[in-house]
Amino acid sequence: MQRTIIAAAALLLMQIALAVALNMTGSQSREVSPATPLFGFAPDAATALEIEGPSGEQLTIRKSDAGWTLPDAFDAPASGDQVNSLLAKLADLKQGLAVATSEEAAKRFKVTETGFERHVVVKKGEEVVADFYVGTSPGFRQVHARKAGAQEIVTVALNTFDLETAADKWLDKNLFRLKQEEMETLAFADFTLQKKDQNWQLADLEEGKETAKEAVDDLVNTVSGLTIQDVMKPQEAAALFAGEPALSFTVNLKGGTRLEYRFAKPEADYFVVKRSDRELYGKVHTIQVENLRKFTKEKLIKQEETLPAGEGGQVEETEETAKPTEANPVQQ
Repeated sequence: MQRTIIAAAALLLMQIALAVALNMTGSQSREVSPATPLFGFAPDAATALEIEGPSGEQLTIRKSDAGWTLPDAFDAPASGDQVNSLLAKLADLKQGLAVATSEEAAKRFKVTETGFERHVVVKKGEEVVADFYVGTSPGFRQVHARKAGAQEIVTVALNTFDLETAADKWLDKNLFRLKQEEMETLAFADFTLQKKDQNWQLADLEEGKETAKEAVDDLVNTVSGLTIQDVMKPQEAAALFAGEPALSFTVNLKGGTRLEYRFAKPEADYFVVKRSDRELYGKVHTIQVENLRKFTKEKLIKQEETLPAGEGGQVEETEETAKPTEANPVQQ
């Protein structure tokens, strides 16, 4: 009897010890510092970014020798600053403390494999360096997130709007911009501007006439600062340029590069631009093109100032001044 009691006690102690050991091991495996990075990748090493939305919409951004591009938007350049900023933000995300771990919580916070606000994947070559789901927002600039394959749901400093799935939200809209210091001549149909001693002058200006500096600066700023809203399908855009363009001009740069700009107007509230050095067609806001079309040679010539009547020492006789007064009686 005594042996049985001793054996039972020993077995109980072993079970207790095993339970404690397992508990300690589990606690240690779950014990992660809140300051630990959620992902361990270097932003500069990333070569692809994939974002999927709740309705299946997908965006892919890939790094090429020329920079970040949008394969689904005719390989148009993406905004490098925007992409690099997001990658740096993702690499800087912290583990934080888990707010939940259950499947029910994952559904509630919208971070499951089939129910999410965003599914984000970052790759380094063929290697996946970040894979996570973004769900509901518990507060300003915060979202619930869950790493793929993990149960822990955490809160991270991120905004769903940082993870747009539309290509035009990532497009480099400055594709057609120019550096003014590189521009040497600007030629429209009825006038040509030439840069002389860092100042723009109208070519073939009549003797005694001057270039209107403010108007010219306005034109040069508009040309050099041209931005696009989106890119257009090449086959559709090319058909728009079958006839005469709505507007065209050329720019000569230092080094001899000549750029020809042509604009077409579809049945929509925008123009389409094609530049001779690019295969892409860009959608341009109507206001920008209308501002360019308003410039004529006459508007770029400084207008002569004329003195208003009554100035220059001459007094114009009016009906009021012609009336006799006590100070100026009518002479009989």
